[in-house]
Amino acid sequence: MPIAIPSTTVQGIDTDKNGYYITGTAPTAGMTIPTTANTFAAGCIIVNTADGTQWVNNGTAAAPVWSGSGTKTVSLSAANLIAMYATPVVVVAPIAGFNIVVDSVDFDITRTATAFTGGGVVAVQYAATANGAGTATTATIAATVVTGAAGRTVTARIPVVLSDVATASITGIGLYISNQTAAFAAGTGTATVTVKYHLV
Repeated sequence: MPIAIPSTTVQGIDTDKNGYYITGTAPTAGMTIPTTANTFAAGCIIVNTADGTQWVNNGTAAAPVWSGSGTKTVSLSAANLIAMYATPVVVVAPIAGFNIVVDSVDFDITRTATAFTGGGVVAVQYAATANGAGTATTATIAATVVTGAAGRTVTARIPVVLSDVATASITGIGLYISNQTAAFAAGTGTATVTVKYHLV
């Protein structure tokens, strides 16, 4: 049966011999899994069907302690690529009380004969700060990856070292893709960005 939490529910699926859930689903992006005592078995896995986060109970049935990880892929239209300088695109929704720590970023773009022009380096960042000015999660992706000749390419980035970052800059804050310097223009290509992450 569903476990009620504010504005949404976690749906338990399978139970163990004690009646504690060992698997389940959560329907709302960015939601936090409840810590209701004697409901979730140690090792219980809850999959968020909206944002792809997989939660695991590393505590006990009496005192659940959830950790999460996931992979999220977001499609970027030409309009998204052109507008993301001023209007960053959300990749992973905020999750209250947790830091979304990036493990890797893959940027897969299909450019057409109508090339993008202008623009600056692309970055996946914390917060929807315009002009790519949020706290960076990886090294930037060269603007030429977007403005290059027709064809499909993939660019991979590993995370930057986050050291002594104020929690107010990353806790409960989502990940967005933006670019620096100037907006792209004119192109008709499309892209996807895939972020692998864990929660702390």
